[in-house]
Amino acid sequence: MAELSEVLGALMVSLVHARRMADEETAAVAEYYKDNPLLEGMSLPRVRVPQLTIDMPITIDGHVGANTAELNSPAVIHKAVLDELKQHVASEGLEASSMRKFQATFNTDAKTALERASKLEQQKQGQVSREAIVRVVDDALQSAMKKSGLNNELQNTQKSNLIQSIRQRVSSVSLKKISNPTSLKASAITSEVKEKSTHESSVRLSITLREEGLEWSTSETESGSIRNRLQPE
Repeated sequence: MAELSEVLGALMVSLVHARRMADEETAAVAEYYKDNPLLEGMSLPRVRVPQLTIDMPITIDGHVGANTAELNSPAVIHKAVLDELKQHVASEGLEASSMRKFQATFNTDAKTALERASKLEQQKQGQVSREAIVRVVDDALQSAMKKSGLNNELQNTQKSNLIQSIRQRVSSVSLKKISNPTSLKASAITSEVKEKSTHESSVRLSITLREEGLEWSTSETESGSIRNRLQPE
């Protein structure tokens, strides 16, 4: 017995790996065509599956309720942020006359912002937002850099790396417990389906998978760094 999401995911992952295996074989055939004088001028065969429809019986065997996420305490997040800031400044060798003033300002602003945001998140209904915590710390960081004058002393790359480092650390420690959505327990194994299902309880899953290709795109940022990203073909 597995979760329904795992059954659906297995179907989609299998199609992805089928495409990979087909492309690997196409590459091997391309090498063969290239070395054969009678074939090198011919078009290369490549099989694609634009759409695949699967119809299969399954059984729904159980239900597991959702668990909501839980935020870490402001004190824990605040300490992790200050530790990350200290470590980043040391590892990157950041030196500026306004560094001490910036650290003191950020210490106070981040602590206040975290306490306020934590109260707001606990009062609202629904899932807590990790991104909300990341943003309030980011705002405190940007504000402290401007107040202290550090914003004018660091290079753009240094500022970008510092901001990214703090954002990643806040994101990693914001949640004490992650959320788990509602899930359904299901079985798609033929023998189990035959044994458990009846005419009244049988369920048929009809799913259509459509293939969309992605390709790597390389670009250069203003700072000169190279950024690779996947985009549709």
